[in-house]
Amino acid sequence: MASDIERILVIRLGALGDLVFCFQSFHEIRQAHPHARIALLTRAPFASFARKLPWFDRVIVESHPTWRSPGDWLDLRNEISSFDPAVVYDLQGKKRQSILYALLGGPFGPAWSGAAPYCKFPRPWPPEKGSHFTDFLAAQLRIAGVRAMPAPDLAWLDAPTDKFALPERYAVIIPGCSPGAVYKRWPPDKYAALANTLNEKGIACVAVGTGTDSMAIAAIKNAAPAIIDLCGKTSLFELAGLFRRAVAVIGNDTGPLHIAASVGARTVALFSGRSNPTWSSPPGPRVALRQKKHLADMPLETALDALGELGVLKEP
Repeated sequence: MASDIERILVIRLGALGDLVFCFQSFHEIRQAHPHARIALLTRAPFASFARKLPWFDRVIVESHPTWRSPGDWLDLRNEISSFDPAVVYDLQGKKRQSILYALLGGPFGPAWSGAAPYCKFPRPWPPEKGSHFTDFLAAQLRIAGVRAMPAPDLAWLDAPTDKFALPERYAVIIPGCSPGAVYKRWPPDKYAALANTLNEKGIACVAVGTGTDSMAIAAIKNAAPAIIDLCGKTSLFELAGLFRRAVAVIGNDTGPLHIAASVGARTVALFSGRSNPTWSSPPGPRVALRQKKHLADMPLETALDALGELGVLKEP
């Protein structure tokens, strides 16, 4: 009977990159509960993307309730209670989730894996020195009895790109980042110099981003007119398709760059000194990471060196 089906709730509220970092954990949770109905609790901006993730049967949207909106907390509790999870994997692990833990019954509610006080499966804290965020999540899941699994097949994260009519050899640049983190941006003039250099070597440059990146991309295109501007013209799945077919992807520390790395693209990640590459380097097999305290001081040669490390500039 349907009522006998195990129900699992996974919590991950962060931005796109945070979801990408959790792909391995999502996969392992699904493998640990192959016949369960699994719901993901996340926020509205990425709910439509989350609904296409292959590990979940349902997405519950969290509206970011505050202390001033107790009714929103109760609505969220009621929606989750109606789903009736037996186990909750809290991959967010912030104090806000402890409120939800309490509303769902605390230690008398669902078996809880995370940071909530007195939960059944407390995550290890602090993280082991030198560990990556994905290692930290893995340690949490092992405590909850979830076994390590081989990396998931991400073939689902793709889409045709023929409509863009791109040249055979192109690189993708990702010059944007979240509006509140401008310190993560390599300057437009550096991206323009990179695009012009690659163009001289027979590699076209495609710029991607959202509407908030349009000014930066316009500045790049002003200095590198051959840039192919796809800002705001791609879905996340089309972005993944572009990355898969590119000779390389170069970008700032932002969600789309983590997608590029995760689907196996040769990826150059440009980090400022305020990011921790040990904790948050892009998850992928072909990544060259370069870091400078202030990204404005990172020279073009640094990015070219990283492309050379990946074998891009040696291609005919």
